[in-house]
Parts: sequence; C-alpha cells; structure tokens
Amino acid sequence: MVATARPPRCRRGTAPAEPVRIEDRVRTKVGDAGGQGPRWAVFACVALLLILCVPLTAWGEPAENPSDAFVHGQQIFSRRCAACHGDDGQGISGVVSIAGPNLQAEHNLGQVLAAVEVGPSHMPSFARILSVENMRDVSNFVTQKLAVIPLQGGNLSEGGDLYSMYCAACHRTAVRGGALVFDGVNAPDLSQKSRALVAGAIRWGPGPMPKFPATVLSDQQVASIADYVKYVQHPPTPGGTPMRWYGPVAEGCAAWIIAFSAMVLAMWIERGGRG
Repeated sequence: MVATARPPRCRRGTAPAEPVRIEDRVRTKVGDAGGQGPRWAVFACVALLLILCVPLTAWGEPAENPSDAFVHGQQIFSRRCAACHGDDGQGISGVVSIAGPNLQAEHNLGQVLAAVEVGPSHMPSFARILSVENMRDVSNFVTQKLAVIPLQGGNLSEGGDLYSMYCAACHRTAVRGGALVFDGVNAPDLSQKSRALVAGAIRWGPGPMPKFPATVLSDQQVASIADYVKYVQHPPTPGGTPMRWYGPVAEGCAAWIIAFSAMVLAMWIERGGRG
C-alpha cells in the first residue's frame, strides 16, 4: 500500500489556517527591508521628470552664433536672390531682363521678410521653398549686411529742392511719372514706392535713369529726396477732395466744370424746367 499524507487535524473549536500566498510573502520581505524602496523610486521618477522638462539652454547649451546665421543667409542670398538683385544687393537693370531692384536701403526686417514670403510684383514667393528659419536668415543678411544706405537725417525742404532739380523732369511734380519723349519709355509712378526703393533707385539707376553716386548726391541728400517723395504720396489735406493730388490745374478745371453745371441747372430751374 502507498502511504498518503494526511492533512493536519485541527483541534476542536479552532478554524483551519488559511494558506499563505506567494505575493504576501514577497510584500512582507520588501516591507521588512526598511520600507524605503517605494520612496526612493518616487524621488527618482520626479528627478527624472525635472531633468527632462528643463530646457537645454538652462544647462549651458551655447546659443546659435549670429555669424553662422549671417553666413547661412549669405549662402541663401547667393543661391536664390543674387541673380536678380546682384551679389551686393545693388540691383540689375530691368531693361536687359526681368530683374530685381536695389536692396541697399532696405532696413525694415518685416518688409523684407514679407517680400521673401509673398513675392511682390514679378518676384516669386519662397514660402514653399525656404523654411521660416531660412527666410529669417536671408532677411537678416539683407537688412544688416547689404543695407548700407542709412536713410537718416533727411530734410523735407531740401528734398523738395533736390527733387525739382534732379527728378521732376521725368517723374513730374506729383511723382506720378509720365512719358519720356526723348527715350520712348515711361518714367515709373512713384506714388506707391517705399523710401527704400526710391533711395535704391537713386543709387542704382534702373533702365534709362542715370545713377547718382555719392559724389553727386550724399546719403543725407538721398534721404531728403526719399522723405519728400513719401510726403508727396500722402500730403496733408486741409479740406475738400484731394482728387488724388493731381495738382492745381486739374483741381481748378474740375471746379470750373462743377460751377458751370450748377449755373446751367439754376437757369433751367428758373425757367420752370421747360428748357
């Protein structure tokens, strides 16, 4: 006969002991080790989260070197922009090809960045070609490295005299431009041009327009002409309708037409409307 182990007998009046699970034994051993394990695990997790959440710059990571950004912007300009605007931003004559204007007076970073992104006139948009960082780098390069015409210290009165002397013969007094009989082309309208474009054109001389180097007009005189053109674009209006500032001849003609029409209407009413 095979001997079999009998379960232990319980005494009368006592309940049978419950079996001890393995999980309870492990938990008991961990608690007996001092109870510090779970606390250190919590502290370690919190420290790890703090390390991951703190920015890298706070730990002394060097910031981007501005010179590297300028070099990157110069590379983009040489590859994407110099073909139209020139290596130094001096502009290329549009008579030969569809080219870009002078950029040596562009000091407004926002305007340059908007031009790169949107593409005014015949300039293409680079929004889908260049990233935001690339567009910012090339715009910073234009405004901080190529913009050498200061556009500061202009005098409005002096600008009016210089404009009458050098510019009004082609661009007219009201800066609206007009036909050039001696050349068979039209002088461009300046009513929508910025100060930077006006100053760049003075130095650049696009198309049949002559160049005006520093030996002819100083930077301060160029700034004066640019200020005067900007003033004529939006002169003060003391009252009445400015009629797009076409000048006293057009305004006087319109006034005579209105007065004659009012006189004819008054005579017609006086006769009882019978003609």
